[in-house]
Amino acid sequence: MSVELLSAHGLPDTAVLGDFLQRQRWFAGRGRALSGVGVHDVAVLHEGEPALLLVLLSAAYTDGGPEERYQVPLAVRHAEAPADLGEKLLVQNEQDGGLVSVYDALAEPALAWWFWQAMAESRSLATQNGELRYRSEGLRLQPDETGLIRSLGREQSNTSLVRDDTDVLKIVRKVEAGTTPELEMTRALARAGFTSIAAPLGSGEYVERGGEPAVVAMLQPYLHNGTEGWTLALTSLRDLYANAEENMPGDDEARRRAVAEQGSSFQPEAARLGEVTADMHLALADASLDEEMRAHPVTERTLNAWADEMTADLDRLLRNDAPELAPLRARRPSLLQRFDALRALDGDAGLSIRIHGDYHLGQVLRVDAGWVILDFEGEPDRPLAARRVRSSPLRDVAGMVRSFHYAAAAALMERCAPDNEGWEQLYLQGEVWAQASSDAFWTAYEAHARSSEELLPSPEATRMLLVAFATQKAIYEVGYELGHRPDWVTIPLRYLLAEAV
Repeated sequence: MSVELLSAHGLPDTAVLGDFLQRQRWFAGRGRALSGVGVHDVAVLHEGEPALLLVLLSAAYTDGGPEERYQVPLAVRHAEAPADLGEKLLVQNEQDGGLVSVYDALAEPALAWWFWQAMAESRSLATQNGELRYRSEGLRLQPDETGLIRSLGREQSNTSLVRDDTDVLKIVRKVEAGTTPELEMTRALARAGFTSIAAPLGSGEYVERGGEPAVVAMLQPYLHNGTEGWTLALTSLRDLYANAEENMPGDDEARRRAVAEQGSSFQPEAARLGEVTADMHLALADASLDEEMRAHPVTERTLNAWADEMTADLDRLLRNDAPELAPLRARRPSLLQRFDALRALDGDAGLSIRIHGDYHLGQVLRVDAGWVILDFEGEPDRPLAARRVRSSPLRDVAGMVRSFHYAAAAALMERCAPDNEGWEQLYLQGEVWAQASSDAFWTAYEAHARSSEELLPSPEATRMLLVAFATQKAIYEVGYELGHRPDWVTIPLRYLLAEAV
């Protein structure tokens, strides 16, 4: 019935859906060969002109791995499609003697408004194979605000729309059964009194008949006057590099002095971010949390599982035959030593808690009131179950420290190429900036986090955990860059190939 319903609404060929899927930035299956795209479920959300349909696609792959499901809200208009749709247009063809245009409904504010209304009214709607359930968590609307909706302007794993600089709607594209970490974590942190988040205002779930709920939409406050941490860091680095090009520091002491005397220093912001990060982890270690969220002591079994996971991540990467990885293969024994060191820490490894899971400068926003932490979904390439597993708070810390070094290299790469005569000296200057920012972040973090006697282990165990988690993060970065930005792969590789960390 799903295919027949779509055909009646102007989609005679489901291959069009597969072509559309592969053109979208939020499609997670790049690098895997599709064996087919089918219609898993469909619902008519609104009959009219244009009509609004919600389609769940199933994507199967030739590698035999698990299928993926994607949410695609579609507009069906019996007329010419709106201008400038680009990759959001699926098809425009003749049907029953007239023109029919089918396109991504989120490109049209009047149709996107349906999702706000569904949450505000806590609507439930039957699909052909299940049910859609929308829920208000304090949302209040005026009668018609469709003219106030705009795209957030960036599409990665989801699509986000802003209403009147008041709230932001996130339509989850890759649909996975089970509790989404974003909704689960923000609800738990809000209950624990942690305010440096965008607490949910509404949500939507898809429930397949006989299956678990899968989150398909979230509504959160829009944060005014916010600047992404990555943007602030690059601004500071551009200023530093500009000064260094005029007065190239000759040694480490001169580089440290240049960072200390920099007018646009990032260190105060890094310190404030360290405090907020520690407060987040302390909230997640609160004994009053529900059992699913509550902290556990790190055991020998936990440490072995972490070391095994890190080793598996490295070996998975090294199965890639990219020539850039040849030096890394030679470094495998020394990298494994960093992981195996964790196996001897039983009794001195702190707590295992729910964590952010993909913590970096692009996941924090500086607003007038301070830092706000965003996007608790975890690393998007990992399965949902893996993103909900407890881990050491030091995994988040290592991710942010890696991000400082990443920002320094990225700001330099936008300025000049690695074969530029002054590259190496500027790179060393950026590394001093990254280390100073990391030190400011860690000093503030540790001072707050050690107010709990259990959260962190001893200083020596802390150092070993940070090295292992930073190494694991860099391995993930290498794989990501090989698949998305090969010119950047030298950034994490340089860290992994360093003799000392």
